[in-house]
Amino acid sequence: MAQLNANLSEYDTQESFDVLPPGEYAAQVVDSEIKEGAKGPYINWTFQVAGKPNKIWDVMSLGNEVSMKRLKTLATCAGHVNPNYIADTEELHGKAIVLKLKVETDETGQYAPKNKVAGFRSLKKAPATVPPPHVVDTPQPQTPSKMPWG
Repeated sequence: MAQLNANLSEYDTQESFDVLPPGEYAAQVVDSEIKEGAKGPYINWTFQVAGKPNKIWDVMSLGNEVSMKRLKTLATCAGHVNPNYIADTEELHGKAIVLKLKVETDETGQYAPKNKVAGFRSLKKAPATVPPPHVVDTPQPQTPSKMPWG
């Protein structure tokens, strides 16, 4: 027997989970970190999928137009008070959104399939437009009427 004496009280358990099928999932922004990469700084986002053990990670470069548009979309969908200006990524922590997920597979087979964020949407859907009810002229049953002479 090996003596361990490890205090694990400060650690969370790590549940195993399967890759989620492509689709839309309610989630919450739970963490973000700005890191320095080979092509410049980027934001590493962590989202918790509602009702699932799955966490989803997404990366946004701070040096290209596509990522800046994605950042503004995320802020808008999360209900940020001013999505045109974000002083700190923590302003989005705790915000609920919908993630559109796809499954990314490694062509070499070296890595297992993983979920990738394909888009963001607000939890508040726009009200669906309801078409006016279709009125169908149905013939009414005819009741025999009395003739005036009889």
